[in-house]
Amino acid sequence: MTKRKLWRTTKRWVPHEWVTMKEAWLRVYAALSENMRLTRRDLKAHLLAKRLVGAGRVIASDGTEHCRIFKPAFWEPIELPYAWLVSGYEKHSSEGEAWYFFVWRRELDRLYPVTAASEQPTPAAHGRPAPQRRKPGRKPDWRLTYAGEAYLFKQRTGGLPSATELAKICADKLEHQPEPRPIQVLLNYLVGE
Repeated sequence: MTKRKLWRTTKRWVPHEWVTMKEAWLRVYAALSENMRLTRRDLKAHLLAKRLVGAGRVIASDGTEHCRIFKPAFWEPIELPYAWLVSGYEKHSSEGEAWYFFVWRRELDRLYPVTAASEQPTPAAHGRPAPQRRKPGRKPDWRLTYAGEAYLFKQRTGGLPSATELAKICADKLEHQPEPRPIQVLLNYLVGE
């Protein structure tokens, strides 16, 4: 039985032609009135039907990089449960590789145009930092997400990250970002100190 080739390799990566899978997921999510189930379903359906072209940058542990344009069959076992998570590709990866997923901008713009509100300049776009304000209401429990990321980090590297490393890893996963001290307390708890 011959193995199907699930991607083609490209020699050159042109960043402005691609958007991250996170950005694509969030754009579809916004267009579907923030319905997660429909977002997962529609985004995967677009990739399988070639209405969207998916790609990946695969960086090996030695620093070499391979850019891959995925064929629709690649996406069959893939799950896209959240904007920051792509799973199911692990059987194709080698130990120590980091995979980053993208969608071709032209096709995404055609299916899900950028809204006028998202084109508005932000304070950060003008060289000023965006104001950090605490949102009202209960803060979500960040500990489980951070503990999971610490576990994945330990699986990859053999040791736990520092509190600041873990904060950087989890920076885009939650709206609430705890201070380094509570993160260190969590890490101490995880190692049994």
